[in-house]
This record gives sequence, structure tokens and C-alpha cells, in this order.
Amino acid sequence: MNMKKICNNSEWLPFLAIFTLSLLVRIYASATSIAQVYPDEIYQTLEPAHKLVFGRGITYWEFKYGARSWFFPGILAGVYKILDLIGVRDPLSINIGIKIFLSIFNSLAVSVVYLLFRRHDLTKKEAFLFTLPLAASYLVSYISARTLTESASLPFMVFAVYFASNYIENERIKELVFAFFAAGIAFMIRFQTGVFAFGLAVALFLTARKRFRASLIFGFGFLGMMVIQGILDIFTWGSFFKSAITYFDYNVLRGVANKHGISPWYFYLVDFVKTFHPITLATAVLTMIAGVVDFRKNRQIFLFFFPFLLFFIVHSAIGHKEPRFVFACYFAVLVLSAEFFAFLCRKYAKKREKTALFLSIFLLFSLDAFTHIKYAPLWNHSATSVDNFYGNDRGVKKVFGGVLETEAELGRIKDLKRAYFFGIPQIWTGGYAYFHKNAPILFVSKPEDVRKMLKKAVDSKQSGTYCAFKNGIEIPQEYRGNLEKISDNGDFTIFRLKI
Repeated sequence: MNMKKICNNSEWLPFLAIFTLSLLVRIYASATSIAQVYPDEIYQTLEPAHKLVFGRGITYWEFKYGARSWFFPGILAGVYKILDLIGVRDPLSINIGIKIFLSIFNSLAVSVVYLLFRRHDLTKKEAFLFTLPLAASYLVSYISARTLTESASLPFMVFAVYFASNYIENERIKELVFAFFAAGIAFMIRFQTGVFAFGLAVALFLTARKRFRASLIFGFGFLGMMVIQGILDIFTWGSFFKSAITYFDYNVLRGVANKHGISPWYFYLVDFVKTFHPITLATAVLTMIAGVVDFRKNRQIFLFFFPFLLFFIVHSAIGHKEPRFVFACYFAVLVLSAEFFAFLCRKYAKKREKTALFLSIFLLFSLDAFTHIKYAPLWNHSATSVDNFYGNDRGVKKVFGGVLETEAELGRIKDLKRAYFFGIPQIWTGGYAYFHKNAPILFVSKPEDVRKMLKKAVDSKQSGTYCAFKNGIEIPQEYRGNLEKISDNGDFTIFRLKI
């Protein structure tokens, strides 16, 4: 099923319904799942984009020495500019707007899965029902609401598979062009997806009728996209392909990434067991086995899962591991599980539509509810076991919320000229992206620095000074008389400094 057929018949109705539902769920997630999962969600994406447009932002080493591409922050900068031009200037609303923009692509990726299911001898209603759990998935919507390169690159990985699948069906060269273009966009957003693109080239070689033509056109086309990234680096960093080279040098040659922690090869397997319902994992694995055993017969299935599987294997071999690195594989597991139930419905059900409805509800509520148990406490909270907030509890896992909302609240204060943020390390804040104020803001987490900074603020006698204290942080007795309470949101209390 291709885009032309969608436009020429009623296929667009279920496609549009899936897209609309998926987008509504992700708009809700964008507006309610505010807290960042990782600091990179702010400082490698939003913060450099914000600084590019508004001239205010905190720059970490990656964007000082050229270890990141400006492609994705450049896209976000464009969204920032558009939102500002149409009058969206509230700090929180701006960033929710950016998340909704990214949600459009994630919703299209879910809709594309509907088209893939239609190729497997499912009726429109059946394909719609088996795609529905993805559209409403708690886990997938949670991932979609993140401004991480892992989340932003995922839709383009799915698009690449979809267009490659189109080529397998109709052998039109333009489908390969779309495939390597989508894979190239994913690479420019996140370099690690180059492994996925290699896997897709191998899958094309194994499944396409004209295997050499397919893999060579895709491969050289993808290399062309890499060259475009290299040229972009000339304009942004001053030398060809500097960002990827610097990134590779940092993470692989010098092994600096391993200083953030090394996990065993089975780390992601354990994480998947904890995240997914056993039935979800078992059915996804069975689908992959079926695809491997007879990949000629199940070419479309093999073409879908093999690139994600290779992506997963390579990341499992790398020492430093974080769940977000394989977010794309979370999506793939849910698709493969749904594909297994679709196969059962297609092969054995006498009343297929009723069976599809039952299995869809089972997938939606039973299996996705399992992931809800893990992610519900983090829906709008951050968690870390690295940073020392206060006291002698370094290494103790902390779950906290309200940081980005409090920064936005500070940014809304009209007469604010300087802000102090006590109780959270800078790296776990929203930087200027969520403060969005043409004023200095200082972040203080160590208890010994709270008194120093508060004394400095009082001694400056600058009007328009506001302080946000994380609830539980002890305010030095001698300065309590200098603070006038403005608000308390349950996580932070904001004070005006009395001059």
C-alpha cells in the first residue's frame, strides 16, 4: 500500500484516523510529561537551538568543540522562530509547541505501520485495530514527548523501512531514494543510526529481487547524505565531517563515554524484560524467528526487524549503555508483537474482525499497562542517581519534579532582573530554554554554596531579584527576613528578595 493509493481511495480514512488519534495522545503527553528524562533532552537539543535564536543559552562542551551536528538544533531553532513570530512567547508553551511539532513525525511513523500491516493480507479494519495499540501506547507516547535525538530520529528510521518495503513490492527506484533520504535524515539527527542504515542495506540485499541494485543504490545514496552532513559541518564547525569525527573520537577512541558507567552486554535484555510484558517479548521474538527461518517468504517482516536488531546488537556490544539509546527498538518490539497477533488472526480466526478487535483491546490494555507500571512514576518526574543535591547522599536515586515548570514561572515574572535556583544542579534544569528570560539565572545545589550565593544576592541589593528554593532545602536563618514568599507549587517555593 503506497501513498498514491491512499489519495485515490478510502485508504486515507483509517490512515488519517490513526494519525489523528496518535497525535492527540502525543499532544497530551507533550503538555503533561514535562520533566526531562536525561540532561541531553535539554542541553544537546533545545538549549543550543534557543541560544541560536534568542542569544541566550548554556553551552556544554559538545557545542563548544564540535562534537554534535547543528542539523537537529537548527530544525528546532526554526520552530522556535516560527512560534515566536506567531506570538507564542510563554516559556512552557514554546517548548510544548516544539514537542507537538516532533509529535507530528512520530504520529506519521505510527500511521506508516498501518500501511505495513495492510501488506500482510489484513483488511483495513483489521490493520487499523492492530495499529491502534501503537497509536494509544503509553510507552510510545512517553518516548515521543522527549526532545532527544533518539526520539526525533525514530520516525525517519520507520520511514526508511517503509520506503524500502515499497521498493520490495514495486521495484521503483524512487522508493529507494526516499528510503536513503529518510535514513540520512535519521543519521544527521543521531549518528548511531548509521548502524541501522547498514542493517537496512543488508536486508535489501537479502530480500530484494535485484539485490545488488537495491543495496548499492541505497548504500551510495546514504553515503551521499553523510556527505551533506559533512558539508554542513564545514559551515557550522569549519571542517568537513567534524562533528561525527569528534563524537567518534570522544566516545570510542578515547573511551570517555565509559567514564559515565559501563554495563554488561545483557543490560538491554534485562531492561526489556523489566519494561515489557512477557507475552509482548515472546511474541516479538517469535515474529523475528519466523522472519529469519523463511525470510524469502516473509521478506517484509525481515526487512522491518533486521535493521533494528542489528542496531540493538551493536549497542549491546558498547560498554556505556542507557535505555534511551535503544528507544527505537522499544517501538520495534511493540510492532513485532502486534504483527504476531495479526498473524494469528489472519491464519486461524474464523471471525477475523471480532478476533482482531479482541486482540487489539488485549494489546492496548493488558500489555501496555505493564509498561505503565514502570513509567507512571516518571511521567512528569526526572530521576537520577548521579548528582549530589544536598547532604551526604551522592549515589542515592532521586525522583524529582517541578523544575522546568518553576523555571517557566520565574521567566513569566515581568520585573525579574536576576534569578537564583537553589537545590538542583544546572544539568538537571531546563537552562534558558525553559527560563526564556533576558536575565541571568544561577543554579546552586550544594548546601555550602546556598549561603554564599544568598549572601551575594543580598549584598548586591539589586531590585528584581528572585529566588526559587527546592522544598526541603534549608534557608539560612540570617537571610529569611530578606525573602518575601511569592508562590509555592509543591516542589519549589519562589521568593522575592527584599531590598
